[in-house]
Amino acid sequence: MQEEKRYNNTVWYRHGYYAFKVNLLGGNAVVWINFKGYNLAFPMIMRDFLYGLEEYNYFHVTVNCDWNEHRGFEVKQEEVDLLIGEILNFVLKMDLKLWV
Repeated sequence: MQEEKRYNNTVWYRHGYYAFKVNLLGGNAVVWINFKGYNLAFPMIMRDFLYGLEEYNYFHVTVNCDWNEHRGFEVKQEEVDLLIGEILNFVLKMDLKLWV
């Protein structure tokens, strides 16, 4: 994963066609995922992404809609890399090309 830019409390990362916007909020961070212009958070929620994380007790994730009503995932700042890794694992396992 490569950092593209950084501005104030926001960092943008890219991994192939996936783009991640990470907004740092004090002790927490919100991660928004984009794939070829599509926000994948809602399809991920519909396919039990959050339930899977809670079932295996990885960490606590909440849905955040503070950025123009786009859904993102909020976690503790130290869990951002783990969350992005789990997002990539999830979309690859669930065959993303069928979503968009």
